[in-house]
Parts: sequence; C-alpha cells; structure tokens
Amino acid sequence: MDVREEIIRESAKLFFQKGVKKVKMDSIAKKLRISKRTIYENFKNKDSLIRATIDHTQKEQMELNNKLLSESKNTIEAVMSLLKNGSEMLSGINPKYFSDLKRLYPNIWKEKIEQNKVHSRKFILDLLKKGKKQGIYRKDINEEIIALILIEQLSMLSDQKFPPAKKFSLAEIYENIIINMTRGVATARGLELLERHHNRS
Repeated sequence: MDVREEIIRESAKLFFQKGVKKVKMDSIAKKLRISKRTIYENFKNKDSLIRATIDHTQKEQMELNNKLLSESKNTIEAVMSLLKNGSEMLSGINPKYFSDLKRLYPNIWKEKIEQNKVHSRKFILDLLKKGKKQGIYRKDINEEIIALILIEQLSMLSDQKFPPAKKFSLAEIYENIIINMTRGVATARGLELLERHHNRS
C-alpha cells in the first residue's frame, strides 16, 4: 500500500468514527506517524482528501456488492449478504459524519450523493432483473420504479431525514428498509428463501 492510499484509508476511518469536523490534518498525520507536509504533498487541502475518501469508500463498496451478487446462489442470498455487510458498515459510522459533510461541505455532499445514486441505480436494476430471471422477484414489478423508491429511502439515512433517527440506529433502519422492500417484490419462492435466510441470521 502506498502512502496516498494509506492516508485515504486511515482518514476515512477517522472521519467515520469522529465526524469530519473534529478530524484535523494534524491528527491524521499523528495517527499515521507521518508529517503533515506528506499529507499536503498528496492532497491539496482537506476538501480534496474528503473527496478521495468518499470515492475510495464508494468504489470499494460497489466492488464488494458486485462480488456478492455474482458469487451468491440466488438474489435472496445476495441480499442477505449485502444486508449483513451494510449493517456492519453503518454500525461503525458516527451520524456526525453525514451531518458534518452536509453542513460544512455542501458541494462535495451533493456531488457524491448524486454519484452514489447513479452507481446504486445500476446495481439495484441488475439485482432485480437477475431475481426476476430466477423466479425470486415478481414478473409484474417495474424495476425502474422500485430502484428509484429504494434509492430515495436509503438516501434518508445519510441525509438524516428519517424522523426517528435518534431513536433507532442507522443499521436498524437500513435493515427494515431492505427486508420490507424485498418482501414486497418477492414471489412465493422468494419469500420462502427470505424467511429461511432471515431465520438463520
């Protein structure tokens, strides 16, 4: 791993844990045991570092999602793996991370949210089409509409527009969105597989 990638990975961890505002360039340098100058040799400013951490996280997540989908026996198995992975990731993110980004870096926020929606739409469409072919999702669903609805529901997590966000964890809200959406589009066979996998977890 080169220095640039190491800075991105460690910065992402710190941003997730403490929020973006509290993490200074000095604290990143101290954590990595490098000089602040080394960070600025790789990143023009904190804005460019934040952009790089988001790009890295989104790329890594999409690669993992595609891997889980391609390697799963069926789309229900894929959904349960995605659910486990997504819940674990959200459990490790401080809600301040999202609120700091939205408030302090609105341009980055808007740019990366839209970018993520484009990637998510393609992935969800692939998932739904594959599920239809497997007889797991109903033939009568409009995958374009379902993808749009699901993306908007999931956007509420990072946008913190979900009213009871303080009462329930991000992971819990995420799980309920995914499970209930899956139940709504599943065939009888899909429901049977979902209940079987869900009961194991």
